[in-house]
Order: sequence, then structure tokens, then C-alpha cells
Amino acid sequence: MAISLGAKQFTKVAVKSEASYGTAADMTSGTPQILYTDVVGVLDPGVVLELNDDKTAGVRASRIGGLQTVTEKNPTVTLGAQNMSLADLPLFFDSLSTITPSGASAPYTWAYDPAQTDVDTITSYTLFATDGVQKFIADGCVPTEITLSSEASGLLQAGVTFSARNIAATTDTLSATAAAGTAKFVPGRYAKVYTDTNFPTNPASGETAYSQYVTAFDFTLMPGAAPLVVLSGSVNYGGIAYTGALDASLTLTIASNSAATSTFPLSSIGATKYVRVECKDADGYGMEIRGRYVVENVQVIGSESDGLIINEVTLQATYDATAGENVEIDVYSPVGARP
Repeated sequence: MAISLGAKQFTKVAVKSEASYGTAADMTSGTPQILYTDVVGVLDPGVVLELNDDKTAGVRASRIGGLQTVTEKNPTVTLGAQNMSLADLPLFFDSLSTITPSGASAPYTWAYDPAQTDVDTITSYTLFATDGVQKFIADGCVPTEITLSSEASGLLQAGVTFSARNIAATTDTLSATAAAGTAKFVPGRYAKVYTDTNFPTNPASGETAYSQYVTAFDFTLMPGAAPLVVLSGSVNYGGIAYTGALDASLTLTIASNSAATSTFPLSSIGATKYVRVECKDADGYGMEIRGRYVVENVQVIGSESDGLIINEVTLQATYDATAGENVEIDVYSPVGARP
């Protein structure tokens, strides 16, 4: 794993849930979880600096020393698309909705079922990053975007962008009991796509398997969560809240054949589609995405894959009044509790 702050690379990242927002979790004790990562990410302090240009009087210099002011701090931590361990993936959704995993034994089900007419209870996380020399703590972390994807070759991939309350250098040492969760990776080729006539249930029933050459999928969730800026007399934020709309998009890369013509024809643009994407191994580890969508675009891609002409189907999540949902995501993980 590598996270970059400028040109600096980091080699270890760990997370731990916070007892309350605004107080960083103690990473020197307990059992923070070390993330399985193989990705370049970005640690951005998000500082906005007002240099007070042209505020001078009587001198030719456009800036006078000592007048610079930090007007905003909006730190972010971005972990790009990576081979995703199912020990790590549920923690991203847990920070959005305080999930209690179910199941008597592994795989445990972490069900992200966001409220549609109310808000969810957010559990913020603290992130520890180090390159072995420099060490940083980012606290109050909550995802502002999560991506899931798979292709026929490779593993299930995921990425996340965290909005943080504060990022600071630290001299703390990560707890000796910190450990990576039980590793579990799922091949992307295990992904399956199903269509339905209503919002997909769990377990699903009455759906139709779309097995005609789906070569890839890409899913992006924008949960609308972010730190809440308040007049608190502090340089940091006063809390976190759902400040934007819950939205999601799904892109399917499929072969241009008779099945595509009947299920996702060009004329389906603007039509409603109920889709379930499942990616699980033989032991039941993996994830599934259920949702109602409107077809935004069907585009023929000029390139070929294994001799196939490929279509790209773009779908945008829409609220289903009957089910009271727009998307649901389940992660089947070896982890039975948040760190």
C-alpha cells in the first residue's frame, strides 16, 4: 500500500472506529485494523490560504508578511482502486451507517441499507498512515465516495475517498496488537448480473440471470456524507452529517448480442431497470449490490474484447417508492466486529 503526501510514499495504513466524532481513536492501544492495500493514494490536508494580496498601502509589494490567513481546512484521504480484502470493505460502509454484522459464523453479513426518509447514524474512523519514518493521523474520517468494480481477469476492486476532520503529523506508534483482518479476496470473474421486475430482495426471487457476456461492472456510491462546518470558534469542523443526496451509478460492459438487444437495447434509454450484481466465492464471501436504476445511456464501444463488439450501459440509481429504497449493499466478510 502506498499513500502519497506530495511525493512521499506511505507503506502502512490502519483504521479504528471512534467513540465520538472530534476525538481521534487511540491507535497506540487496542486492536486497530491494518488495511490490506496495494494502491497509491493521496493524503491531502485541504488547506485554503488567504494571502491577502493587494491589501497593502504605501508600498509596492502586493503582499505584506504576517497577513496570511488559513480560511479553510478540508482534508481528504483517497485510496484508489485496489484489490479489495473483504476484511476491509465492510468498514467503509460501517462508517456511513453504524452496521451491526449478522451471522453466527463467518461469512458475516454487513448490510448497508441506507435510510431514505431519514438520516443514518455515522461512525467516524481514525486512520493512521506511516512510511516507517513520517507518521500521520487523520481523524473524523467518513467516506464521500466508494467505488466497486470487477473484470474477467483480476480480483474484486474497491476504492474510497474519506473526508477527514483533521490530518496531523504524530509521534505515536501503532499498537503492537494491531493486525490485518483475515484476508479474503474474490476473483472478479465470479461477478454475476441479474435483472428483475421489482426491487431485488435478499435472498432474491423471481429474477433473471443476465449471463450473456458481461465483461465488467463499475459501481460508484456517493452517500452525501461530509463534515459539517459550523461557527464553533474552532479551526476544525463541528460534526459530520448527511449534507448531500444519496446517489449511485452502475456501468455494465456487455457484449452486443441478442441478449443485449432484448435487455439493454438503445431504446431502453430512460427506462427503469432493477438490477442485482453479485460477486461471491464458493464459501459465500463477497458482496452484492441491489438497486433500481434508470438507463442513462447505451453506447457501443469501438474496441473489441475476445472478438466481441462491446456495449457500455450506464445506469443511475433512482428511488423506488414501493420498496422505499434506491440501493442496498451487502458485504459477506470474515470480520465479525468493527475495530
